[in-house]
Amino acid sequence: MYTIEIDKECACFLKSGFENNMKFETREDMINKARVIECLMNQEFCMKHYFEAVDYNDKIIIHSSVRPTEDDDDDVESSSDLVRKSGVVIGFDAGEKPPKDAGGN
Repeated sequence: MYTIEIDKECACFLKSGFENNMKFETREDMINKARVIECLMNQEFCMKHYFEAVDYNDKIIIHSSVRPTEDDDDDVESSSDLVRKSGVVIGFDAGEKPPKDAGGN
């Protein structure tokens, strides 16, 4: 017998109608259901938590952790800022001829 267990039943899980400690006859059924549940929880729940299914052979436990808030990302620079500060210039050299098979006329 194979089992999917939810580590911490948050309010969203309790409202979802999902069952905890689901039992399966085959490992493949357990893995497929765990993937679906993990994905749905990460996409449809309130976004306070991040859910990760961890395989322990005959049991998969779906763990949750608190998602970082937007304030936690203040020290991360945007990709545009990083490129601007890098000093790398991206552009085309008009003097170069394109390859014959580039699709141009």
